[in-house]
Amino acid sequence: MAKNDIPDLKLQNDFSLVQGGPLFQLFVRCRLSTSGLGWLKRRIIFLVMLTWFPLLLLSAHSGQAFGGSVHISFLQDFETHVRFLVAMPLLLVTELVVHERMRPVIRQFVERA
Repeated sequence: MAKNDIPDLKLQNDFSLVQGGPLFQLFVRCRLSTSGLGWLKRRIIFLVMLTWFPLLLLSAHSGQAFGGSVHISFLQDFETHVRFLVAMPLLLVTELVVHERMRPVIRQFVERA
């Protein structure tokens, strides 16, 4: 394929695995993201609060946040905190990394095809 036969470069630059889906559009409408995947801290805080905080409230309501009738209380359960307070932000950061690294890969793929 000659250089003149390469498809529109704008199409290559607009390709994204994370932008354009329904969840991304919801984040943009709720002002949790920009079209360039900005406001990462805002998304991290929102999603951590959306997943972890209700568990804290429910366990406090049932009396299992600080002890109670369970062997390990919610606030002493290290696995739960790692899952929601460490793994969730890491997944959101990798979304940005994948977005930034896929453009050169796609461009190279189209040039070599």
